Amino acid sequence: MKNTKVLVAQLGARKHYQEPLLFHRWGILDRLYTDFYSGHSGFTSLLRNPIIYNNLPSSLKKGLDRYEPDLKDAKITHFPKFGYQYVQAWKNTSLQNASQVCVWGGREFCRQIIKNGLENVNVIYGFNSACLELFEYAKDKGIRCILDQTFADWQFVHPILLKEEEYWQGWSLSPFTVGDHDLELLQREHCEQDLADHIICGSSFVKDSLLARGVDANKISIVPLGRLKDEVTDQYQPINQSPQERGDGLRILFVGTVSLRKGIPYLLEALRQIKGKIPFTCKVAGALEIKPERATEYSDVCEFMGRVPRSQITDLYAWADVFVLPSLCEGSAMVTYESLISGVPIITTYNSGSIVREGIDGFIVPVRDKDAIANNLLELYPRGKNYEKRAHTQEYLKNLFQESEEKLRHILVN
Repeated sequence: MKNTKVLVAQLGARKHYQEPLLFHRWGILDRLYTDFYSGHSGFTSLLRNPIIYNNLPSSLKKGLDRYEPDLKDAKITHFPKFGYQYVQAWKNTSLQNASQVCVWGGREFCRQIIKNGLENVNVIYGFNSACLELFEYAKDKGIRCILDQTFADWQFVHPILLKEEEYWQGWSLSPFTVGDHDLELLQREHCEQDLADHIICGSSFVKDSLLARGVDANKISIVPLGRLKDEVTDQYQPINQSPQERGDGLRILFVGTVSLRKGIPYLLEALRQIKGKIPFTCKVAGALEIKPERATEYSDVCEFMGRVPRSQITDLYAWADVFVLPSLCEGSAMVTYESLISGVPIITTYNSGSIVREGIDGFIVPVRDKDAIANNLLELYPRGKNYEKRAHTQEYLKNLFQESEEKLRHILVN
């Protein structure tokens, strides 16, 4: 392992620097390249003091959150000017032009890294859409390239999204269409997949999409990664008291972008089905990508909270009796990991790429199946959270993450 020197090219704070952190602990991280990293200076540490931090604007908080305490001694190079331009590009674009920003951002990020130099690395670990030119440059130098495919292949995803727009016409703020930039992004990611010596997927769903495209199965590994956090304090309900016993109804939570891709109409329709059958409260935390008037139509069954700071999400998990994510396309949705770690049962789909065990941690329902969502909500009402199972879930997650880390380490050093 001591001969392995890994360069991580990470545009953004994906999974909060989980992979570079592991590589640093293993002693194989040569350098982390990223767009913006706030660092570990005395000044930024002062700004992170809760007394100051809580009074800062959200944009500054997001910037300060771009760091990982355990990477303090790692070699990290960032490009703040490019990072600012990248953020502004996202702010000034529409959902329909998102692919254009992805392509430009990935290309410019690679250019900055190549200009800065690869030094003596022998492995490059990059993420989909943001490593093509870097892989091309590295392959000419005999450097091994590993791709982290964080989302299902676009060739697989496009038909799903188009079908949703057809089903729910008049819902999206910016209806999805396949334009030239979408095809360019698709082709870019296909080239990355072809150049990669190995591809890491967070779920079987992502792997399935790559196999459907014709990628060699022998160079794909499923590696679901997560980090266990401190035990969640249950400040809202006594241990082992069901919603029915508690008397205030089933507490239902959705966290994520409120969009057709996330399957929000199927949750809303399921809520309509259970209205009058059981008492419940549903909270939806996330930015709206559906028209406000559509959300208003369901205000009798759901509270749309808008964007919620990360610091408040933990409180929502503690509040919830059940987490619902009826997504049609993901990689491996981090919110399902967070929910499991918090001890909240989950209703989700295979397409969410979750690590939920059917009937143990929650329920896996077919995509577009509002009836299945409704039936499982009704079933959970007299049961709620099973606190006795939490320790078993924590043990399952601990073992799963350890196995995933070992698999990833083996891929990197062999």
